Amino acid sequence: MLDYKAKIFISDLHLGDGSRADDFHRKDELLKLLEIAAKENFLLIVVGDLFELWQSDLKNIILEHREIIDKLLYLRRNGKLLHLIGNHDHIPFVKYIGTGLGVELEYNDAGIWAEHGNQYDIFNRYQDPRLEKRNKWGRACAFVVGWMERLLHPDIDEWVLDSLIREEGVFTKHVGKLKKMITPSSSEYIKKGGDLSEYEEAAKKRIETGEKIVVFGHTHRPKLKKITGGIYANCGCWCGKEQIPTYIKVDSGKVTLVNGIDHTTINSLEL
Repeated sequence: MLDYKAKIFISDLHLGDGSRADDFHRKDELLKLLEIAAKENFLLIVVGDLFELWQSDLKNIILEHREIIDKLLYLRRNGKLLHLIGNHDHIPFVKYIGTGLGVELEYNDAGIWAEHGNQYDIFNRYQDPRLEKRNKWGRACAFVVGWMERLLHPDIDEWVLDSLIREEGVFTKHVGKLKKMITPSSSEYIKKGGDLSEYEEAAKKRIETGEKIVVFGHTHRPKLKKITGGIYANCGCWCGKEQIPTYIKVDSGKVTLVNGIDHTTINSLEL
């Protein structure tokens, strides 16, 4: 286990295919953050929606953002990256939860709980039946992948990424259904009955069960708030030309909301 200097939580990059539908415009800033994570021995936790798979094919996303993908794979190979799936990159990554490839639904360690948060959204609560079988399949896959990395080739993660691309088409029909859902970043969210207070309430419940820091994504709205017994943080997002990219940094009980452009502190709280 690496002794991480700090933990960085980032969400909702929505990396797309470079077309006009691609809302990611922060390549230089993101590459800088990935370099910081590597040099400073940070654990980078992507809290969902790393990829925009409702509108783009994974193979085209990789072609468009190859430099970013290479940096992410480097961090993963060095034990410095964890990808928590969101609703926009749920498929096909859901199959790789618990396999040892750094893909999970949630993060829970040292009093920190993190997950994307779409389950607290009345328009985006859904359960993939494949999750019920993931544990047994995941343990077997983790053993096989680990064996192959040690004995065959250290770049097995690249090959797994290729397999994700090949099987992506299998889920196209299901993704079509997901595209109809309303997200909290939409102007229609509140009008249709959405309630952003659900996230704070979910954080309170986690804190009541013993967690100290709760981190969500999904809403695209950065937030840092003290709640009795702990802290609730939302990463914000990295998509949209007008949106200031933000991330959450946790270091020895201090939680900081950081500007992703110049890495200055927006707000900071301590337990």
